[in-house]
Amino acid sequence: MPVPYVGQRFDLAEFKEYLETIQFSGFQPQFVTLHHTGAPSLAQRPTGFSEQHLKNLLHYYQNQLGWSGAPHLFVDDRAEGIIVFQRLDQVGVHAKSFNSKSWGVEMLGNYDVENFHAGRGAKVRDCAMEAVAAMCRRLGVAAETIRFHRDYPLTKKSCPGKKVSKPDVVARVAALLQVPPPPDMGSTEAWKAWKVVLPSGKSYVPVHVEGGRPIVAIRSFLNELLPGGDFKLAPDHLTVRWSRPGGEPVDLPVAELDADGASWALVRDLAEAANRTLQVQGRTVRIG
Repeated sequence: MPVPYVGQRFDLAEFKEYLETIQFSGFQPQFVTLHHTGAPSLAQRPTGFSEQHLKNLLHYYQNQLGWSGAPHLFVDDRAEGIIVFQRLDQVGVHAKSFNSKSWGVEMLGNYDVENFHAGRGAKVRDCAMEAVAAMCRRLGVAAETIRFHRDYPLTKKSCPGKKVSKPDVVARVAALLQVPPPPDMGSTEAWKAWKVVLPSGKSYVPVHVEGGRPIVAIRSFLNELLPGGDFKLAPDHLTVRWSRPGGEPVDLPVAELDADGASWALVRDLAEAANRTLQVQGRTVRIG
């Protein structure tokens, strides 16, 4: 199946109008996933993406990798810097865990080493933040729903680059949406510093974060609380049906799928499903 290629450039006003024409059927994105291209870098594309560069990317994804989808948007530092690469109403391919429920946005540059806050990098940043804000507004979701490629725990990627900070991106998009950023996004370390303590007193790991709240792997976490249940992921990947030992089945909302396809959910939802008490002190969650 070929990539549903579009290859069309927009400025911000045109892109906002384009977003209003999108109708969803089957694929319903819930958030935006942010990437950097890495290669090509800004240095390798001194005038941004040409039409031939985009066709080269299409050939790479479609013919060399054999993908049926691609990142939805590419962003560079041209005046019309928002490029709809593939159809927005169809599933893209950009981050294995997030493909089925997010739009993927690729920023031109290698932000492990190139400057994200000055020169061309800052121009790409500002264009990308405007595009992402427009996408969040179209989906009716908050800035803190934005994911980075590196946000699932099993990846080794730094994407969208070590110089790109999640709190900074969320704050910029929140400002464009004219809402305050969430108070717990003040620093990267604060954003990550969640601890979940099981009834036995031991800490459960790994713990990830979704929208500023802790999430854990559904199967392994519930097996710690109530071993012996069965788990079935819904075809749309939005819920997991947990057949509790000696209890009625419960449908649990999925927050994300990791790189291995494991389902993750909010700690609070899983504790309630297991009939456990939950106490939060700062960033420590204790399960009773």
